[in-house]
Amino acid sequence: MSISVDHVKATEILFSESAAAANETLPEIAAVWQDRVKQLGSLCPHRKSSTTIAALGTAILAKATDQRVDVYSLLDRGEADRSYSARSLADNVLARHRARLEIDLGARGTNPLNNTPFIGKTRIDEISGVRNREGWAYFMDLMEQLRDLPGSAEARLALRGFIAARRRALIATIDVAPQLGDNLSVGTLTNAISEYAIAESEGGRRAQACAAGLLDAVFGPERVVVGAINDPDRRAPLDIAVRSLRNDFEVAFEVKDKPISDNHVLSSAEKTFLDHGTTNLVFLGVSSRQVYQDFSEAELWGSARGIKVTIFVNWLSFVMACKCFAPVKREVFEGIVSRSIVARGGELGVRRQSLEEFVLKIESGSSVDVSGKIAPHRDSPGKL
Repeated sequence: MSISVDHVKATEILFSESAAAANETLPEIAAVWQDRVKQLGSLCPHRKSSTTIAALGTAILAKATDQRVDVYSLLDRGEADRSYSARSLADNVLARHRARLEIDLGARGTNPLNNTPFIGKTRIDEISGVRNREGWAYFMDLMEQLRDLPGSAEARLALRGFIAARRRALIATIDVAPQLGDNLSVGTLTNAISEYAIAESEGGRRAQACAAGLLDAVFGPERVVVGAINDPDRRAPLDIAVRSLRNDFEVAFEVKDKPISDNHVLSSAEKTFLDHGTTNLVFLGVSSRQVYQDFSEAELWGSARGIKVTIFVNWLSFVMACKCFAPVKREVFEGIVSRSIVARGGELGVRRQSLEEFVLKIESGSSVDVSGKIAPHRDSPGKL
């Protein structure tokens, strides 16, 4: 029987072992695996069988999460004993968090196992004809040693060694002062966000990063799940979702920098409820071309079905709502948001130059007033 690896648990283990790899002297097993992974990296450098790095890391994480898995599995096959979806685990856990944790997986795409010779295969031990024979032979030796580890505890140590061996910043980090944004008023922050998101979309990444940064200040980044842009296998609802303490999704947000309509809200709400069962849905329409309209039909449709639909059509109303419900902390709300927007933008692939421009804007404490470009608040036509 196939195994469904718990991605939430896998994510928790990945973050835990990443912290341990950075803060502790490596135990013997972890140190041994660190050396092994470094050797594999030498034999399989970038563009020369480097996908083996991602495949090994995925298999280690799978066994650390559930020791029953067949480490050679690539696809979940119901009739195959102990098979699991390595592709899904790689896409939704390792690839999704590698930038934040600074782990070089060798393969740099959002789907790291969709490369030759792994693509189209169901098992690793059935792959043949690899040109890099020395590297492949060593990789298969490591897979055999992983298979023979007695349990998840040892696999977690192997994961710690893997992370220690592959930890590196592929993109230089942006220098952000720890007090960035602390001197802003909420109005100045709102104008900075509005101008930044309106200036260029970058495929929706800018608006999504801004919304995620605001939600980080409300719920904490550990609860805010940000989906990759154009993710066809999204496990979380809409663009951004917030986990409850029970690890289900208590509220989901769709961020659109294109005009939204009643029909769009209805269809998206219906699909989200059917796919994920989420009943608290928020739509953030922040296009400069968004026109005032009444969304009461969509709201009433949701109410009749036990679905709460909330719609924001400008940044100011959303920023003020987030500030209202953010917990009172010693840190300044505007500063938390500013710094988190930069971090989320980096994760989503916002261009480095535009992130640097946003930082300069926040540091200057001034921005162009773009209130006239933002769609009016639905309850106050003609005003920001």
